[in-house]
Amino acid sequence: MANHRPEAIANEFLRRRADGTWPPQMILHKLTYLAHGWNLAINNEPLVSDRPEAWDGGPVFRRIWDHVKKHGYHGMNCELVNPETKEEYAAELTAEETAVVDHVWTKYGHMSPWELSNMTHEPGTPWSNAYLKHRNAALSNQEIKQHYVRLALAGRTAAAG
Repeated sequence: MANHRPEAIANEFLRRRADGTWPPQMILHKLTYLAHGWNLAINNEPLVSDRPEAWDGGPVFRRIWDHVKKHGYHGMNCELVNPETKEEYAAELTAEETAVVDHVWTKYGHMSPWELSNMTHEPGTPWSNAYLKHRNAALSNQEIKQHYVRLALAGRTAAAG
């Protein structure tokens, strides 16, 4: 499986959103992070080539941050566009990766930026562990994977109970 640019995964959510208004950046970071985490847990592979960083606002992908700051949003669904080629960043997702992105969109796509942020700020999350050590530190993919495996197991236990 390929590791995709964070901008391409963010565009997956922008297309599913199908809304011509500019979304808060926080939504893009959190949904991309959640998809990355669930893909690590389910498919045992990183979804995104970059590691998220522990910023004040939660997990952030620097390339998404820098892109929106410098180039903004474009297109019908406010996609992120490569400033050199003028093409939307796109990912050729496998069926398994698409299933993860669809799951994340269904489960979390309706949430507000603050709900998503609060979820990633809980004590014991990969963000809180990294942030407490060093602000803006890169999060460990292994720790992200372990966190989402624990969430999956807790969900199964709750469903069985």
